[in-house]
Amino acid sequence: MKIIVAGDGETGTHIARTLSVEGQDIVLMGTDHDHLAELDSISNFITFEGSPLSRYNLKQCGAENADLFVAVTPNETGNLIACQIAKDCGTFRCVARVDNPDFDLESNRQLFRRTGIDMTIYPEKLAAVEIKHFIKHNWVNDWIELHQGALIVAGVRMLPDGVLCGKSLNEVPNNPRKFHVSAIKRGSEIIIPRGEDRLLEGDTIYFSVLPENCEILPELCGKKVTKTKRIMICGAGRVTENLLELICHDYDITVIDPDKERCNIIASRFKGAVAVNSRVNDVVALEEEGIDQCDMFLALTGSSETNIVSCMVAREHGVGKTVARIEELQYMPEAESLSIDKIINKKLLNAGKILSVLLDCNMATAQCISLGTAEITELIATADSKIISAPISQLSLPRGITIGGIIRNKAGMLAEGSTQINPGDHVVVFYAPGSMTKLNRFFR
Repeated sequence: MKIIVAGDGETGTHIARTLSVEGQDIVLMGTDHDHLAELDSISNFITFEGSPLSRYNLKQCGAENADLFVAVTPNETGNLIACQIAKDCGTFRCVARVDNPDFDLESNRQLFRRTGIDMTIYPEKLAAVEIKHFIKHNWVNDWIELHQGALIVAGVRMLPDGVLCGKSLNEVPNNPRKFHVSAIKRGSEIIIPRGEDRLLEGDTIYFSVLPENCEILPELCGKKVTKTKRIMICGAGRVTENLLELICHDYDITVIDPDKERCNIIASRFKGAVAVNSRVNDVVALEEEGIDQCDMFLALTGSSETNIVSCMVAREHGVGKTVARIEELQYMPEAESLSIDKIINKKLLNAGKILSVLLDCNMATAQCISLGTAEITELIATADSKIISAPISQLSLPRGITIGGIIRNKAGMLAEGSTQINPGDHVVVFYAPGSMTKLNRFFR
């Protein structure tokens, strides 16, 4: 597939790298000459210095026969216009990142589709939904509801007193079958496991589980389930604003921000929240606002360093659960080693959405979630695809791909070796980077 990514910032560069691993034909458009030259020398994708608002430049990049155009520049209006120009040039599918929540409304999405923009990505809303899930299920690192909750993927960090800690998958008692271990995150590596792989302390275990069996997972990993009542949020930006729209009436919330205008906006829009105009690293102010009585601390400022330090301060004051927004990918392993319970990274959320579009170009439908070094996707099995030709154990799935579950007739079910996938089934697949082409061969 030929894919053009417009925007050579961190988000565009990360998307280009992610897609290039899958063997796609990638062109990264941008205006930073030195940055593009460096990327060109070390990356396996093409760089192009030019403007996505120039029809001439888009044609030079091959927009006339491109399968996908992704606009993720900092200029929201420019992203929308660039998609319209690329579509008019002949690009099959166009995606634009937006900053305005109104542009992500279904009524506006329908308008955009009529003008050549197939999808809008609003990362602040994606981040807010992710945090909302964690607040409700605060014993997990990741909580993913597939097909409207028919099947759950829960990523849980293994503690030393977990029932499964130290066991290999072959030793895991699972009769009757209530869960499937689909992936193991160990440091910066994600393992698509086999029977001999062990579940170690510090690993994040990704379980596929039916909703009614979720309550067994905390004990298996040594986790305690706690109820969240009081939340303190540092940072009153757009992520916080979107989050408050989802949770404001359900919790006792205090928002800290040094920008007086942002505090006034939060206070006027969300009557149930307390907005405090103060530096987020002012420990005295945090104590005065009751950080010691909070159940959860969310560090959502635009500075990854500030968010990491704020979470450490919250831990020192006895806050049970912490969440940090970290945009620099290189900081994420360090943040996890500091026992920050949940990390929010908009680049990974964006990449998951883009991968959904990429898969959807070849298949009936797809939704995809990025785990950084692995992906989860939900695909529909078609009547002429290889995936339905034999039971799972006889399909000879390559290493790096595992089937975590199936949704059949809107009901979830776990996958076993003897399971036969039927046409129309929604199949939940975990796969490692570089496996997308192999995955396509089973679902085409």
